[in-house]
Amino acid sequence: MKVRDVMTRQVVTAAPNDSVQAIARLMADIDTGAIPIEVPGVGNLVGVITDRDIVLRVVAEGLASTTAVSEIMTVGIENCQEDDDIDDVARRMTELSMRRLVVYDANRELSGIVTLHDIVAEQQRNSPHGGETT
Repeated sequence: MKVRDVMTRQVVTAAPNDSVQAIARLMADIDTGAIPIEVPGVGNLVGVITDRDIVLRVVAEGLASTTAVSEIMTVGIENCQEDDDIDDVARRMTELSMRRLVVYDANRELSGIVTLHDIVAEQQRNSPHGGETT
């Protein structure tokens, strides 16, 4: 099975100068724990911010909620391709201790996000027992 079969296709991005509070509100509104950061008007992804980043780098450090995302985001993005095998991607995510990866299409354009949850849920649906334990 390929990443394209399990990934979430609708991805919301944010800009580097957006405030952490705006990002946290957006995460709550769309029920996600990670948002890729994109240069407005250019379309290049420059980083990602997670709910964990907000907790550890803003709340724990006592930074203001108006802090720009660019000051705390994880720069550089671990990614995979739509046609990558989900078992290989799951292994890689485990090795990197990551729960999600940005997915690019053949043209190196953002096409989705895949999470460990997406992969495990699909594997359980396709198991001989339908995800049931005995």
